[in-house]
Amino acid sequence: MLGLASLVRVFAVPAWGWAADGIGRHRTVLFAAAGTATFCAAALPGAVGMGKLLALILVGGVASAALTPLCDTVAIALAGQRRLDYGRTRAWGSVSYMVATAGAGTVFGQFGIALVPWSLAALYGAASLLTAALPVAFTAPSGRARPAKLGSTFRVALLATALIQGSHAAYYGFAGLRWRAAGISDAGIGLLIAEGIIAEIALFIWGRALVERLGPARLTALAAACCLVRWTATALTSSVPVLATVQLLHAGTFACQHLSSMLVLRTLPPGRAGMAQTVLASLGFSGPTGVLLWVSGRLYDTVGGGSVFMLMALLGGSALVVAPRLPGAARPQ
Repeated sequence: MLGLASLVRVFAVPAWGWAADGIGRHRTVLFAAAGTATFCAAALPGAVGMGKLLALILVGGVASAALTPLCDTVAIALAGQRRLDYGRTRAWGSVSYMVATAGAGTVFGQFGIALVPWSLAALYGAASLLTAALPVAFTAPSGRARPAKLGSTFRVALLATALIQGSHAAYYGFAGLRWRAAGISDAGIGLLIAEGIIAEIALFIWGRALVERLGPARLTALAAACCLVRWTATALTSSVPVLATVQLLHAGTFACQHLSSMLVLRTLPPGRAGMAQTVLASLGFSGPTGVLLWVSGRLYDTVGGGSVFMLMALLGGSALVVAPRLPGAARPQ
């Protein structure tokens, strides 16, 4: 059920972006997505039978997967109007992820996993209510909406994102297993992962001037180079001092490429923003990461974790080839 839900999200989520662009009311579409996710999560405890569970997981998964890219769409538009700093705003997503990751195990361990769907329903419900407080970032289009043409620059950014963000698959799925097998404690593993997230947050908060100066091409090249160094080091050693050093490169491998793609999306007209963001989330992140998680899992037991991370280094580093085809500097807001 979870695998099918992930597959459906890859192809269905862009429909939310198309709808948001078509009616020009991104807050309304966000409310609908969050409300649908709330209903599906709240209905899970009472669902009986494979059919009902599968329907709720599929519909809820498609709805919830639309929230982050559509929120990013609104944030980018507001940043382009100088009404907020995108990096500082996005940093709160990283902080929330770290807090939720640290706290969820304790909470569910204390109160049981039956609390999971109710927690999801409460958080999605709060998100749906907060959409009413969002500033208006787009106006409704005049005339009938047409399918968006996203252009060659977007396609290059999509390919670079798929290579670089997809190269994190082995890290997300198997770094903890590899480090535990090398004798690193669970607490130490948690600190290593937290260190990467903190580095990412730091770039989001304080890196605006650097990001604007580098522009998409150099940000992607930097992210690809960091992939080569980070995943090669992860493949060759489990030394804690080395890992603690290369974990700082999460600001390069993840955050630099994320900000590079956001700079490209900022240049698109409002009528294409939602579609572009959801396509990027589906085909630039979720799809490649899911496929490469499966590939990494198949290879991990046969060729070993070191070889898997070397493969990730080659994949992420190959984005150096496409980086020069991106804009050399960010356009002024």
